[in-house]
Amino acid sequence: MPAVSLDARLRQRLAALDAQGLRREMPEIRERQGVEYLLGRQRVVGFCSNDYLGLSQLVPSGTAPAGAASSRLICGDLDLHREAEQALAELAQQEDAVLFPSGFQLNVGVLASLMSPEDRVYSDELNHASMIDGLRLSRAPRTILPHLTPPPRDAPTGRGGIRWWVTESIFSMDGDGASQGALQNALDDGFCLYIDDAHGFGLHAGGQGWPQAHGVRPTLYIGTLSKALGCAGAFVAGSTTACDWIRTRARSFVFSTGTSPRVVESILEGLALLRGRAGDEARRRLRQNLEHLAKALRLPEVPIAPIVPIILGSNERAVAVATELLVRGWHVQAIRPPTVPLGAARLRLTLSATHEPEHIDGLVAALRDVLGSNHRELASSAPTP
Repeated sequence: MPAVSLDARLRQRLAALDAQGLRREMPEIRERQGVEYLLGRQRVVGFCSNDYLGLSQLVPSGTAPAGAASSRLICGDLDLHREAEQALAELAQQEDAVLFPSGFQLNVGVLASLMSPEDRVYSDELNHASMIDGLRLSRAPRTILPHLTPPPRDAPTGRGGIRWWVTESIFSMDGDGASQGALQNALDDGFCLYIDDAHGFGLHAGGQGWPQAHGVRPTLYIGTLSKALGCAGAFVAGSTTACDWIRTRARSFVFSTGTSPRVVESILEGLALLRGRAGDEARRRLRQNLEHLAKALRLPEVPIAPIVPIILGSNERAVAVATELLVRGWHVQAIRPPTVPLGAARLRLTLSATHEPEHIDGLVAALRDVLGSNHRELASSAPTP
């Protein structure tokens, strides 16, 4: 039997994805000015970026070297890295922090380095793919919790083991999150709490994240610098001991070249904006935009995050609605499995401080027109506190 070529096999698999409405393509973005840009040759207003505060347009270009030259454990650990980690630890209200080039790299390495076979891990079923992969690489047995369900307070563990609750503060596809009370109960019951605050970091007073703003101090706090900060990278903050261990044993840190000094310089400049008057003003505008969207969509409550899902069900319907919106000048990506569960394809609206009221009104009018009389898809999809 002749061998099947790689390209032939992949063409078959791509055709199967096409048939299921799961083929993905990268939109060609040009001439970006805030939320307005060219997509191909069409000028659009985007409602699908994570640049929540619009700071990606404000951080100036750096002058530091482009590369760290080596792993930070060899000769790539620079003053800029240590300065950024100190500032991030302070903002997270923790003793220390470790900087990573990306959130995915962080979760894959940190989770695998922390868990032991005698531990018991409880993980929300809608946790990010990077958290799922990090837990799979660990040797700890894990229990998958129904979405937003806390672990049992009397959960057992192995002899000498640790009970972990691994969750997000704000879930990236649903815009909801675990309650302050449940998180604090877990800490009071002796759980180690691992919170990924990718979509909450920087959105609260003084540039705080969701846990800090709600009086919760997790065991390990993860913040992403590519969203509200408008830059790139991620950090884990915790005790000095935990961070020492991560620097020593997290394989994705140990065996990677240090974060680009030019990126770190931009992180420090972005933090100054985030914590200062520019950040306060951006958070005020974002809140106004969320209130405006809630009123326009006739939602019962203002969303708790700048993420509003419009659940449409089938992949085909989500793609068709997104395509029709694009024709009208509104860029909202269709989100499909495996990013979301089967049968839960959706549009994921994300707001920025740089959206204008007329942008929001125009998008909502287009949504109502495209969806026709089925307006309940708008009013029933957004999460509330």
